[in-house]
Amino acid sequence: MTPVSDRKQPDMLNTHTSVLARRVRIDADFATLPYEAGWASEALLFTQVEGAHPELTITTEVSPDGINWIARGEPQTLHEDGSIAESPLTVFGNWIRLVIRGATPERPARVLVHVSLKG
Repeated sequence: MTPVSDRKQPDMLNTHTSVLARRVRIDADFATLPYEAGWASEALLFTQVEGAHPELTITTEVSPDGINWIARGEPQTLHEDGSIAESPLTVFGNWIRLVIRGATPERPARVLVHVSLKG
């Protein structure tokens, strides 16, 4: 029988949560700052809104260099009666960000964006 101390233990995953936008008032297309997340194997981005807002379209984007961006995954819709949406990612390289569209000067939104990473 193998002693408990000699048995291979599963690797502990690392987790990390960061704020990408904190209560930012938007009235046009908005992109978070690039976030370097190459160590992680999955990311879950949360978009929250405070107060009244128009319907918002949330697109996750990935980049090889933090400068040039391509959309990844299905865009999420945050309806006017909603307050939070999630955008999951599993294959994303190194840099990630969110783009939020739908706010206007007449119909602004106040957003919070968090990224939760695991790997």
